[in-house]
Amino acid sequence: MAPVNQILPEIEKLICKNVIRYFSNQPDKLKTLPHVETFAQKQLDFFIQGLMQQSPNLMKLWKKGHPFIAKAAINRKTLDFEIKIIET
Repeated sequence: MAPVNQILPEIEKLICKNVIRYFSNQPDKLKTLPHVETFAQKQLDFFIQGLMQQSPNLMKLWKKGHPFIAKAAINRKTLDFEIKIIET
């Protein structure tokens, strides 16, 4: 398995696609930073859980939780979303 830092850009892309897909049909009042970040964090947690299941080392390392947070940005004019994963 590739190191997590090499996989994170791919996870960011997947989460961004999922955010766009999910929020594209939502009313504008739901297209807020808190809503998008909550959705993106759930997606990130899901993907990280899958990585942990494949790697006993990651499971041990992150048994109290992984160190990543999904942050979002929304362009108000175009309503484009950007997702960035940061390490705390």
